[in-house]
Amino acid sequence: MNAFSLWNPKSLTVTNGVASIGTYNKTPISYRKWCTKCGGHLFTEHPTMGLLDVYAALLPHLKFDPSVHVHYQESGLPIGGGKPKFKDMPKEMGGSGINLPE
Repeated sequence: MNAFSLWNPKSLTVTNGVASIGTYNKTPISYRKWCTKCGGHLFTEHPTMGLLDVYAALLPHLKFDPSVHVHYQESGLPIGGGKPKFKDMPKEMGGSGINLPE
């Protein structure tokens, strides 16, 4: 399980260590960025959505309150709380938009 937050790409400025950012493209819709020195996950660019996601753990001062759960069909843990749980992704993000029960 991983918490991430979606941002406009213009909202992110890498101020240090740019030369140490590696990219992995599993699919053309996501470019995963990671640190080539320590292997830590940094963020993922989603060019087809015009967004990037930054792992919430990298933003210690962000008051994180998720609005949806995505790829819930793959979850091994039940998650309560009444937030929408999408089988994959919302339609607006290129998914099926199918909601799953808690």
